Amino acid sequence: MDFLKRLEKLMTRLRSKRGCPWDKRQTHQSLKPYLVEEAHEVLDAIDSKDTESLREELGDLLLQVVFHSQLAKEKGRFNLQDVAKSIGDKLVRRHPHVFGKSSRKISDINRKWEELKRQEKPERKSALDGLPKSLPALLRAQRMHEKIEKNDNLNSNQRVEKELYGAWNRFRKNLRGSKGLKEKAAGEFLLAFAKLAQSQGLHAEMALRSAAHEYEKNFRKTEHKQ
Repeated sequence: MDFLKRLEKLMTRLRSKRGCPWDKRQTHQSLKPYLVEEAHEVLDAIDSKDTESLREELGDLLLQVVFHSQLAKEKGRFNLQDVAKSIGDKLVRRHPHVFGKSSRKISDINRKWEELKRQEKPERKSALDGLPKSLPALLRAQRMHEKIEKNDNLNSNQRVEKELYGAWNRFRKNLRGSKGLKEKAAGEFLLAFAKLAQSQGLHAEMALRSAAHEYEKNFRKTEHKQ
C-alpha cells in the first residue's frame, strides 16, 4: 500500500463537506503554531533517543506538510506530489557529484552548492537573503555568521576570540548601567559567542540545548532530594 497516497486521501476527506469541522477551519496561518510545535517535538524525540517516539513525531510533522499541501491544492496552487517532485528535483540538481560527473572534493562540492543556490534564487542579492527571521535567535545568529564566513575569509580564530573578549568586557562594564545598555551588551556578547562557535565548527544552539538539558536533569535530582 502507498501510505503517502492514503494519507493524502485522508486529508482530502477531512477537509471535505462531511469532514472534520476543525480541519475545515484551518488555514496556512492558523497552522503555523502547530508546525513549530511538531518540529520541536521531533527534536525532543531525537534527544531522548526514543525510536518509537521519533517515528510518531516524524509522522506528526509529515502531517503538517500534507495539510499545507492540501490547502494549496484546494486553491489550485500545488499539491503534495508537486512538493515531492520539487524537493526531488532539487536533490538531484544540488548533487551533481552524485547524479552527474562533478568533482567529489569537499571544497568543490561546497563551491558548486553555493553556485547552484545563486542560480536558483537570482533575486537574492545578499548572502543573508533567505535566512528565516523566525529562527531561534541563537540559531539565526550562527547561521548568519556561517553565511557571512563563506563570503569573508578574514575571520581568523584569533580575530573572532578578540571580538568575544571585547564583547564580554563591554557587558561587564555595563552591569551597573540601564537595562537597555545591559541588554544591548548582552546581545552583542551572545552574537560574538555564536560567531566563535561557528569558527570552531560547533553548533551553539545544539550546545545550549544539551547544556540546558543536563542542567535541568541535575536540578531535578537536587530538587528531589530536598
